Amino acid sequence: MNALRDFDDDAATTEMDRSAYPPQSGTGMSAAHSEPPRDTIVDRPSAWNLARVFVGCFVSRIRGCFRKVRLSDCLPPRSARATHASAGAVDHDERGELLLLELMRVDSAYQDAAICVVHYAAVLRRLGDDAYTEGLVHFAISRMPPDAEGFVSVARLRDRLPELSYSGELVPALLRLQSGRVVSLSSTNQGPGSRPERVQLRIPV
Repeated sequence: MNALRDFDDDAATTEMDRSAYPPQSGTGMSAAHSEPPRDTIVDRPSAWNLARVFVGCFVSRIRGCFRKVRLSDCLPPRSARATHASAGAVDHDERGELLLLELMRVDSAYQDAAICVVHYAAVLRRLGDDAYTEGLVHFAISRMPPDAEGFVSVARLRDRLPELSYSGELVPALLRLQSGRVVSLSSTNQGPGSRPERVQLRIPV
């Protein structure tokens, strides 16, 4: 607001269309003008004065947002009772709580990456369960280091994605990814009924 007052002090020597600037707080824009609006600015304000105006408005808006909305208002409600998951297992809600906490701890590079991953996962969920499962498997393979031959063990992949049913979700997703030439599958046992044992990434996520 100090920037706006500094700008008003120079109004005697500056002729310009005042509708191009935001009104002072608590006042509305007036539709009536004492004279017709001008199409040109005779004396353009300095870049420094304009910068002060816009930066002041931006900072005011940001401060208003933080006063009105707390981070807790954007988070899912925390369970009021303690979870009793079995040893070695993590409850679904608790996994989410650990994720939120780790996002506060990790390096800024992973925090920036998390924003992209969240948007990617949201798009996959809108495409349906099969697309989401394929994307999840594809992402997991892309982030797992391969062996010397460039393969990832399906057993390791199952450990990374324990929530997926092996026969009902994981293997069908791998077969669809192979049909799309995203991955290559190999198995020591050939013939009908053979199950994939290794997967090689062909197209990164």
